[in-house]
Amino acid sequence: MKYYIQRQLNEYGPYTLADLQRYVAQGSILLTDLTRSEGMRDWVPVSQVIGNIPVPVPAAAIPGANPAYGGGTVFAGGGTGYSGAATVYGGAAAAPAVSTGPMPPDFHWALVLLIGFFCGVFQLVWLFVEAGFVKKLDRESNFMGFLIGGIATEVVAFIIIFASGGAAGDRDPSFVVFPFFIVLLAGVVLQYVGLFKMRSAIENYYNTVEPINLRLSGVMTFFFAVYYFQYHFSRIANWKKTGYLQPQ
Repeated sequence: MKYYIQRQLNEYGPYTLADLQRYVAQGSILLTDLTRSEGMRDWVPVSQVIGNIPVPVPAAAIPGANPAYGGGTVFAGGGTGYSGAATVYGGAAAAPAVSTGPMPPDFHWALVLLIGFFCGVFQLVWLFVEAGFVKKLDRESNFMGFLIGGIATEVVAFIIIFASGGAAGDRDPSFVVFPFFIVLLAGVVLQYVGLFKMRSAIENYYNTVEPINLRLSGVMTFFFAVYYFQYHFSRIANWKKTGYLQPQ
């Protein structure tokens, strides 16, 4: 049976019961989130669906646990949250949940901005570092082609203006400037299409595979894409390390 999750009027899924148990143990799904199966008409709290079904916790997730013992069992009634903490049978606290998904590049966005200010090419390099990570999240997305095509088109625009400058002679300056701006604009449009496709791939992954209810602003993506993405990548990396997800 498949289940859907509703949080803040957004719907995610479908998930199996085993998926719900795992995400509750990780702290990605709250016991107070609403859920319904494909055959249910009304939304009910996740805690009612899981009920008394124990959620297994890996032995490595509990400090000092004996691997041979299995590390104890998490019960749905204990409660959980974005911090990834849950109540474990016997009163022990589980260690912060660590997701099995890929680890994002963990580099403070302000450092990306600072280094990019003194070395402009670094921002471009870091964009492709981020793009390489997002490609791991969604191998089917074609955002990388748009990014590369856009940047290549912008380079062609500058080649046109430099190459045409010497050949223009006494001709009208628009002979050079107009083609330059047309090609440059085409490159910028291609690059932004790639950035927004990249944004969609990030949101899709972190609302389905690792559901943390991630929402990325279109305005922030338009003006500060590299730094904005990195801010959220650092949040997610910290969550994977500590189990605590900083609010957006």
